[in-house]
Amino acid sequence: MPIVIDLDQAIFDWQARHGERITYAELAKRAGISIAALYRIKSGSMVRPDLRKINKSARSLSVNPGNYSCESKPAGRRSKRQSSTWR
Repeated sequence: MPIVIDLDQAIFDWQARHGERITYAELAKRAGISIAALYRIKSGSMVRPDLRKINKSARSLSVNPGNYSCESKPAGRRSKRQSSTWR
């Protein structure tokens, strides 16, 4: 079951602490991960989330990964594009 990680609250908290804005692209760069990986973490499209990438994004926001708000989302039907890449 895919897991959706709410990065927005952690980003808002970081922005409030530092008094500046951060974009997803900047977060990805600071974390050393691709923007695509960051969006997969946020959207829940990772079937097996890469904990290293989640930890890197958390460290970049100066939070504990356990503080991320997470929820499981039921696996729906995959699109034709997704199903062809999951063989």
